[in-house]
Order: sequence, then structure tokens, then C-alpha cells
Amino acid sequence: MSDKYDKYFPERFVKNRPLFNKAVKNFINGDFDNYADAYHDLRAFIRQPVAEWHEGAYLPDYLLDERDDILSRLHKDDIILSEKPTKEELKAYAENQTKKMQTDVWKEWSNWLDKTKGLIKNHPRLEEETETTKTLIDFYKGGRNIFSLSPFLIHLLNHTDIGNIRFSDIKLPYNSIYLHFGALTDIEYPIDLFEHKHDIEYQLQDDDKKYYLDGAFVTLLRERSLDIRLTFIDTKDNFDKKTPITKDFRFPTISFTLDFSKWDSEESNFKIDDEVTFNHSTVCFYDIWDPKTEPSEIEFEKMHTLTKQPEKCYESEWEEYVLFDKSLMIIVNALCYLNFVDDDIEISTTNEQATQLEKELSKTKKHQQRTKIIDKLKKFSYSKIHFCGNKIEREFKITDTGIEVEPHWRRGHWRNQPFGTGLTSRKLIWIKPTIVRKDKGDPNIGHIYEV
Repeated sequence: MSDKYDKYFPERFVKNRPLFNKAVKNFINGDFDNYADAYHDLRAFIRQPVAEWHEGAYLPDYLLDERDDILSRLHKDDIILSEKPTKEELKAYAENQTKKMQTDVWKEWSNWLDKTKGLIKNHPRLEEETETTKTLIDFYKGGRNIFSLSPFLIHLLNHTDIGNIRFSDIKLPYNSIYLHFGALTDIEYPIDLFEHKHDIEYQLQDDDKKYYLDGAFVTLLRERSLDIRLTFIDTKDNFDKKTPITKDFRFPTISFTLDFSKWDSEESNFKIDDEVTFNHSTVCFYDIWDPKTEPSEIEFEKMHTLTKQPEKCYESEWEEYVLFDKSLMIIVNALCYLNFVDDDIEISTTNEQATQLEKELSKTKKHQQRTKIIDKLKKFSYSKIHFCGNKIEREFKITDTGIEVEPHWRRGHWRNQPFGTGLTSRKLIWIKPTIVRKDKGDPNIGHIYEV
């Protein structure tokens, strides 16, 4: 990679998308999560300059007129909920929805959907590009914060259990962040599934492509779920090369949602139990080999169990579960680490002048001087990089003794430590993985890490 910042997915993607800054300007205030029109508008913006993506993109006018007529009648008696609806309002809303689904107009709408199904041509690259751009816009809204984890820290996190961590134990430092891992060669996007998704069988395999997990965007949704988009890299790719967007397969991603809410039938609403753990969260996703399928969901604990029982799954399904499970092990532990640590993060930026100003800002206490520095920083466009894990590595003594490593790890875990008046508050304490030496068996060559 010719550019030292190409290793960070947000930087290399934006560098190859000349219209991205305009997309940010146009859609930075778009509410993608609550209004489908915002997402459709973004897709139209991305499609507009690409002739191939206009093929089969639109329905005939008479079908659109028919759609508008049906929807106007369908929503005629809708109940609009207030921002904080009462129990009675929610009940009335649910009853209205049930009643609406029993009408002839609802049958008309269902028939219209069946009639138009398949008339719009699906362009997987366009959908992938739209989803990734949306995620990047959320990342920009959150302040463009990259958290780069050292290889040693990732090694420790991979030996730390996450099942008993509660959603309430974790607070994202920003509403949307990017976790950077570097290319993890043991977590790979199955290339045949990626080819199937884009209908390019064997094209990438013939070019010896390998897509390794190198990071993840994590975005908080509605205060009850985490939207996660995994990013992958082929370290042989040249990100200075100009590639037609319809054939640009250098930026593969996979997305899923980790949901912690349960449906409360009495309140007719989703609610979070403060004690719900990651083991009981729900992984919501579309199959990574075919985005046109219906959405699926599975409890995290059940998915984790199935990764050890491949005989109970289809091969592609099992590969998907393993990919999610391995990724979540690092992501959740990384989020716990960001809540736990307060002195193992060094900050830089993707702009040298901004980096110097950030250093000045960190040392400045006076309000007036800080305001001046902040005003200067606003003139620059840059991502902030938080380097994590360099200090903790110095806590472990590293030697080249050739003693067996992996079988000796005693797994770490996170503990909810009560503190404060009456021990009513809680904070995460990391019980780190440790090395336990065995006196049997032939050792593998490697390093030993001692606490």
C-alpha cells in the first residue's frame, strides 16, 4: 500500500470515491434508520453517474401511479405516534395496524408487491456501495474516530470471554466508531460466497484474492442495538489504481445487527432488560452470499454453540456463524476495553498539522486557548486515530525461549465490579488472560508471555 493511511478502511474507501464528500454534504442529516426514503435517495445519488446501474432501475409510470393510489388509501386513517407515546397510544396504534391488515386495501397492496416483484433489476455492487456509504456517513456524523488495536492487545482479547457482559456495561465513546485490527489472516470472507453474491463465480479465485477481516464499524442504534459492518482487505490490492465502480471489489463488507431488546406485549414496545447479556442478544442478518433472502436471526449463545457443531448446519451457514462469532469476540472485547482503559490510548490524526494541534489541545487547560485551537482544527478534514494496547504489552515480559504458547493460555473474562456509595454503581474490571505452563507434551516453537 503506497499510502500509509490506506490500511484504514475509511481512508482508503473515501480516497477512491470522488463524490463521497458531496454525499456527506447532502445526506449528513439523513435519518436512514427511521425513514426508508433517505436510503433510497442515497442510492439514487450513487446510481446517477453510473450508466450500467440505470438498467432496470425504475418501474413504469402506470405502476407507480397505482402504488401511490393504494398507499394513499392504506394510510388514510393512520395513527401518528408522539415522540414519547403513552401505553394507551401504543395500544391504539397496534389495534389500528391489526385492523388495517384485514382490509381489502391491504390485499391490494400485497398483490401490487407480488406483481412488481422481480421487475426491478438488482445490482449487488450498487447495494454494497450504498450500504457502505451510509455507514461512512454515520461514521462522519460520529466525528471520524478510528480505534487502532495493537496485535498484542487483539491476542489478549481473543483469549477473553464475553458471554456474561451486559449491554448496559458498555458505552460507545462516540455514536459511531471504526475499530481497526490490521489484516487478521485467521478470519476470512469466504471467497466463493462473495463471488456468488456478485454473480462472478471463480473470477476472484482465479486472481488468487484473499479477503481478511481488518476492522469493523460499530454504530449505536435506538439505544438498544449495535449495527456492525465488518470490513475486509486483500493486502495485495493497489488502492491508487483507478477501477470502474461497477467492478471495484476492493472494499468488501458484511453487516449485521446485535439486538438486546425484547418485545413487551403489555407495553407494545421493545424494551431492554438491564441485566441482558451478550449471550442472550440476537444476531440479525441477511445471508452473506445472497442479500435478496429474507432476514434471519439467531441468539448469540446458540450461534456460538453451533460453531462447534458443523454437522448441524449447511456448510455456508456454518461458515457464516464462524465468521460472526470470531468477529464478535474481538469487537465486544474491544468495546469492553475502551470502557475499561483510561491510560493506554495514544492519539494521532490523518493530517500532520491537525496532529500537532491535537497534541497542543491535550496539554492546554485555559478555556480561551483551547477555543482558539479548536477553531483551527475545524479548518482541517481528518480522522482521529486512537492507538490502543501499546502500554499493556509492556506489562507482559516477552522472551524468545521457544516455549509452547497457545495451549498454556488461561482465558480471561470481564467482571462487573460494584463501587461508589452503597456499591450501587458498577464498572468493568478485566481479569486478563494468563500463561499456565504445562509439564507434559511436546512444545510448539513460539513466544511466551508472562504477567
